[in-house]
Amino acid sequence: MQKFEPVGRKLLVLPLHEENYKTSVGIELVQLDFLKVKVVEVSTEYKHMYSPGDILVISKNSGVGQAYNGENCLWIDAKAAPEGDVWFIVREDEV
Repeated sequence: MQKFEPVGRKLLVLPLHEENYKTSVGIELVQLDFLKVKVVEVSTEYKHMYSPGDILVISKNSGVGQAYNGENCLWIDAKAAPEGDVWFIVREDEV
């Protein structure tokens, strides 16, 4: 098993498969612009902001593909959009 350590502003992420949403009348809504990803590896420079397992939303065409330990991952820029690839971090409500 390999271990990649991203450098600089890079994150290694795993794209998550999400089902399209269907309305109560059967209309399927397809997300064309964004993609949810799970953080796999974080550069030292961004460990204060991201952790492995975090769920992020990026633009659908962001990143460069990389096979990593049997998974098809992406290298993305850790900065927030529009300078980088990350649009937001998905957090569960803590009620």
